[in-house]
Amino acid sequence: MAASSRGGEWNCWAENTAKARKSADVSARRLENACWRLWNMERHAQMQQHQGSPSSSPRKIRSSSSLQHLVGAWSEDSERDGEDVFQDPGFQERLQVAIGGNIDFAHCRFPAKQANMTYDDLPTFPLRPNFAGFQNSLRPASECVVFDGCPEDPYHPSNTPIYQTATFVQPSCSEFGAYDYTRSGNPTRTALEKHVALLEQAAAAFAFASGMAALHTVMRLLRAGDEVLVNEDIYGGMHRLLTQDCVFSGIKVVFVDTTDVASVEKAISSRTKLIHTESPSNPRMRISDLRQLAAVAHRRSVLLSVDSTMMPPVICKPLTMGADIVVHSATKFFSGHADCTGGLVCVRDPELAHRVAFLQNAEGTALAPFECFLFLRGIKTMHLRVERAQESAEQVAAFLTSHAKVTGVFFPGRGGCDAKSLTIHRSQATGQGSMISLTTGSVEFSKRFCDACRIFKTTVSFGSVNSLIEMPCTMSHASIPAEKRTLPDDLIRLSIGIEDVRDLIADLSQALDVAAGKNPGPKGQNNGYDNRFEDLPVVPNPGLQAARAPAPRGGQGAVFTPQDSTRVPSSLGGTGPSTITEPSETTLPEDEALFQR
Repeated sequence: MAASSRGGEWNCWAENTAKARKSADVSARRLENACWRLWNMERHAQMQQHQGSPSSSPRKIRSSSSLQHLVGAWSEDSERDGEDVFQDPGFQERLQVAIGGNIDFAHCRFPAKQANMTYDDLPTFPLRPNFAGFQNSLRPASECVVFDGCPEDPYHPSNTPIYQTATFVQPSCSEFGAYDYTRSGNPTRTALEKHVALLEQAAAAFAFASGMAALHTVMRLLRAGDEVLVNEDIYGGMHRLLTQDCVFSGIKVVFVDTTDVASVEKAISSRTKLIHTESPSNPRMRISDLRQLAAVAHRRSVLLSVDSTMMPPVICKPLTMGADIVVHSATKFFSGHADCTGGLVCVRDPELAHRVAFLQNAEGTALAPFECFLFLRGIKTMHLRVERAQESAEQVAAFLTSHAKVTGVFFPGRGGCDAKSLTIHRSQATGQGSMISLTTGSVEFSKRFCDACRIFKTTVSFGSVNSLIEMPCTMSHASIPAEKRTLPDDLIRLSIGIEDVRDLIADLSQALDVAAGKNPGPKGQNNGYDNRFEDLPVVPNPGLQAARAPAPRGGQGAVFTPQDSTRVPSSLGGTGPSTITEPSETTLPEDEALFQR
C-alpha cells in the first residue's frame, strides 16, 4: 500500500487494484503495507539486469503513481524521459502468490528513502494477516492452542522463543530489516499480537505494558476539543485517567448510562468522536447492548470502544458486533496466573491500526518480550480456565442469592440481573463470565465477611486461577471521589477461580457466619491457607538427626534425655518443644547390619 507524506492513501489498495475491485477477499490485503516496497525492489533488480549495469540506480516512483499502473504490459518503447512507466505484466500474479504465504517476511528489506513516503510510513513490524471478518474453522478451545507464533523460524520451535534483545542488526545503513528496535517491534510481541487478533477477529492487535497504557492509547486517538461519552459505571483507573489526565489535554468527558441507548444518542454532539463502555460494567455488572450502541455511533460517525476485560474473546467478540476498538487488561484472563501485567488494543480498521501502531512506537508503551511470552503461554489454557471458572461462578451466585445475609447479587446470569439484560447479554456472549458482585446492607458486615474468607484472597484485579475478593470502594475504585461514585459502599466483588466449587462455597458460608457473629472464626490475623501447617511434625527433625549422628571417633556416643528436647526453629514452621525419643536397640539381620556399618 502506498502511503504519502500528505496524509497517507490507506485505501489505495482497495480502490486501485483489479483484485480488490472484483473481490472483498480479506487475504488480498495482507501485503497492503509493503506491496509498493516489494515492487520497487523487484523493479530495481529487473532494471539492473535489463540495462546491464549493476550500479544503475532505480528510478523514482512518480507521486501520481498508483497500484493501477502495476497492471498491464511492459514495453521498452513506452519509456519516456522524466516519467516512470516501467510496468511488469507478472507483478499482480506474483503478488497473489506472495499473498498465499510464499514470501519469507523475515528477509524482506524496505528501502529507507522513497519519493512518496516518510520514515514514519515504514512498518514497525513485518506484515501480518488481517483477521477482520476471518472465520476460523477451529472452535474456541482449539484456536487458543492451535497457533504457530513463529512460522518463519528455521528451527520450527513448538513454542515461540523469547527474543530478549533491544536491537536488531540491519542489512545496511540505507535499508531496514523486519525489526530494528524492540520498542518498535519484536518477534515475540508480533506472535502475541497476531494470536490476539486471530481470537478477536481484528485487523490488528497491539500489546501494551499495562491495561491502563492500552486505555491511554485509545484516548490518544482524540484531539483537543474532541468529546468522549463514557459509561457512568466505569473501572476506577479509567475514571481517574479521564478526569485527572484527559481533561487537561482539552478533551471533554461526558458520563452517560450506556445501558440506555436513547440517552446515549441524545448525548452525542458535533464534538463527540468516541463512545467508551464496558459490558458487563465493572463492578455493577450492568449490561449494554453493543450492537445498538455500534449502530447509533456509526450513524453519527462516532467510534465505539469496548473494554471487554471481563469478557475474554473465548466468550465474547465485540468487534464482530460493530465495535471499532476492543481493549483488554491482559493481566486478567489472558495471563490467568496474576504473574504479569499487560494490556491489549484490538481494532477492525487498517487505518485505525496504523495510528495505534504509531502511538505504540512513538510513546514507548509496548509490552516487553518476556511478558509477551507469558501471555502466549496463558492463552493456551484460557478457554479451560474461563470455562471452569464460569461454571463455578454460576453455582456460587446461586448460593449467594439464597443466603439471608446477602441483600443483592449482580451477575450476568440466572438470578443476577433482570430478564431484558440477561437476554441482551446472552445474545452477545456465550457465557456469563466468572465475576460476581454482592451487597450485604452493611459496610462493616462486608468488611468482616471479606476478612473472614480463607480461600478467597483479598486483592484487586481478577481473572486469576485463584479466587479473589475485594471491596471496590476502598480498593479498585477508591480513586473515584465518594461524591462521584455510583457504587454502594458495602459492595463486594468476587472473582471466581478454578478451585473446587464446593470448597469455595464452604469458605463463603463460614465467612458469612463469622461476619454475622455465629462463628468466632480463627484467632489472630493469620486465618488463611498460608501453607505453614504448624500443627504437623517437621522434617528433617533437628533433634532426631542429632540423636542418630555417629559418635565421635574415640569417644562415647551422645546420650539424650528428655531435657534435651528443643524448640524447632520457626523458619521450619515449628511452634513449640519437640520431644526426642532415643530409638530402641534392635537386632538387625546380617545383611542390613552390614549395610548400616
